[in-house]
Amino acid sequence: MLNFHKMALALPVLWIAVTATTTFATAQEAVFSDAERLGLGTCLAKCRDGDKACSNRCISQSQTRGRVWADDVRACIRDCRNGHPLSGMSAKSATDEMLGCVSGCRLDRVVQ
Repeated sequence: MLNFHKMALALPVLWIAVTATTTFATAQEAVFSDAERLGLGTCLAKCRDGDKACSNRCISQSQTRGRVWADDVRACIRDCRNGHPLSGMSAKSATDEMLGCVSGCRLDRVVQ
């Protein structure tokens, strides 16, 4: 009878210890934060019209923490920059334009 009581007490303690020390990073943090989204939009807004190398650099710089976007997401981001001529716009307007377009891309779709 004493062993049963010890087991009955030990199981909840072990359960609490396991759940307290286990981290679920994918569930706790957003795949792509607002700050990262703003950084990508700002970088794309600084690229000259038609400068594909600059767009690729912005995409590569945004793939941090082991994140690698699928090809369709990268194509969506490139289309945002290539489809929106920004010359003559203020920096704020250009960044807002890029953020509006990039938010339509599935930035949470990463290659595992």
